[in-house]
Amino acid sequence: MSEQELAHVAARLGEGAFLTDRLARQSEDKGVLLVAWLGGDPVGCVYVWLEDAEEDDLQKHLPGVPLLNRLRVLEPWRNRTFGTMLILEAERVAREHGRDQLALGIALDNEGAERLYRRLGYEEWEHGLLDTYYVVFKDGNEVREPERCRIMVKNLRLTP
Repeated sequence: MSEQELAHVAARLGEGAFLTDRLARQSEDKGVLLVAWLGGDPVGCVYVWLEDAEEDDLQKHLPGVPLLNRLRVLEPWRNRTFGTMLILEAERVAREHGRDQLALGIALDNEGAERLYRRLGYEEWEHGLLDTYYVVFKDGNEVREPERCRIMVKNLRLTP
């Protein structure tokens, strides 16, 4: 995503503060913000976090592994391959940055996301559940809300 697209994407997808933050990180080569488009309108996005993970357990068990962050597809366009296309593009970005794995966290009650990731070859890691947080922006300030996640990882060397 580019700076010029920010207002349009934020208006359509919401989460303007989150998108602004991730676009700033992208400008510092800390990640890549991907957007799915349909007829000139954004219908989904995901951020590929290329920085070291903030959680100690992720740093310990998955050092240097990029993370999929905040995959979102608008309701009318879910289950129509947009999420899959965003994930596959995120995998390409990770490979392009010399990474051979990609990881993500899924809220324990998000069964639909888990099915999607498993279908795409992601497997749950062997270290159990992870206490992490979900970033929200309230009144322009970042707030970290606790969240327990299932961590899933894909070996990108095994896929084209």
